[in-house]
Amino acid sequence: MASRFRRLRFPLPSRFLLGLSISTGGLYLAAKQRELHADSRPPLSSVALKSSNEAIPRSELLVANSNLPAEDYVCSLPMEPYAWRFYGVFDGHNGHHCAAYLSKNLLRRMNDALWQEYLRDEKFSLKDIYRTIKETFLAVDNEIVNSPAQRLRDEPSEAPIRTLAANTLQEARSGASAIFCFYQGNIRKLHIAVVGDCRAILGRRRKTDVADAPPMYDVHILSVDQTPDNPAEVARLKAAHPHEPHLFRDGSFLGWGITRAFGTGAMKWSREMQDWMERKAFGLKYRSVCQSPPYFTAEPEITTTTVEPGDFMIMASDGFWECLTNEEAVGLVGKWLEVTGGPLPGRNDMPSEDWVVERQDLPVEITDGRTHYQRWGVKKKFVCYDINASEHLARNALGGANKDVYNALLDLPPPHSRLLRDDISLAVVFFS
Repeated sequence: MASRFRRLRFPLPSRFLLGLSISTGGLYLAAKQRELHADSRPPLSSVALKSSNEAIPRSELLVANSNLPAEDYVCSLPMEPYAWRFYGVFDGHNGHHCAAYLSKNLLRRMNDALWQEYLRDEKFSLKDIYRTIKETFLAVDNEIVNSPAQRLRDEPSEAPIRTLAANTLQEARSGASAIFCFYQGNIRKLHIAVVGDCRAILGRRRKTDVADAPPMYDVHILSVDQTPDNPAEVARLKAAHPHEPHLFRDGSFLGWGITRAFGTGAMKWSREMQDWMERKAFGLKYRSVCQSPPYFTAEPEITTTTVEPGDFMIMASDGFWECLTNEEAVGLVGKWLEVTGGPLPGRNDMPSEDWVVERQDLPVEITDGRTHYQRWGVKKKFVCYDINASEHLARNALGGANKDVYNALLDLPPPHSRLLRDDISLAVVFFS
């Protein structure tokens, strides 16, 4: 069967933001941001990016839409002269507007802010990096949520407030989880910042003294989901809202499956602001259960990892992680590397579509018993014949060797498809 994936080739004016330039301190740096967003059929779109810098010889971006328009975005921004690279995955909710805003602005803003820190002190510390990332996240979120709301309040009484609100609050009324990567290739430092339930993991080949031992890979967690299942998040929110005993019920936080987000003004604006919006700007009625907003924040949790040669990273939205475990994802990329011979595949004789890879045969230690796709009740059996690792992961997330499940999940149109799967966005990054 021919591949159901659509491979994108440059130039792609409708899907990519090209020609982003940064000018700082008299030095001109040309950078091109690659943005991928599946807003029409076919339902899977991917692109492989090859870099002139040896730090990251290859990375891949993919979006598989279930919503229409899709609410997921994934993008990349390089700074080749300094071996820096930025990646972002944005998983929208209540619409695509917030995720779209982040895809167009967050990486560029992070690049500018970190570059300013670098110009100030080329040996800028980890503390400086963390502070800059947090400040930029919060500043961008303030632009989305609070600034437009306050501008509306400041409009004269005769202004068309409802019309202005309909156009200026789209990003604030929607929201997004986000995961951001800043890689300093010159010193092999990988910084990951997360808000919400997007996730990043690292795959690393296990060292062994046994000659001709088959390759095995270990999973290194780069981020922790900010959900009601996270004890640290539960403790943080209970401490911030000590007089509200009903914050967490039935596995949700005030009805939400996440505890942090960009946008989502209804979980951040004051009651007075939301009452005003209800009266003047077609805003929704204030939820009585929300006694002391704000509840959501866009302040990220950040981790730093030293990358070793041959490592690879997988960043993805929760629609992907609902289908595959961390170990399965790393094992599938490990199997793909074994079959293709490396991150720059050159072979054309990929295995047959009928070659089935059993879960227990992945080159990773499986520690859980989740042998079936949870949402579809189908046993997991994998395949390995795609020339791109991102397509390989997406195919196996959506049914793998079960072609009936895979075809149905791609062919079902929205909104029915959303009952069975979420949008999927992912980035696969191979380090030298």
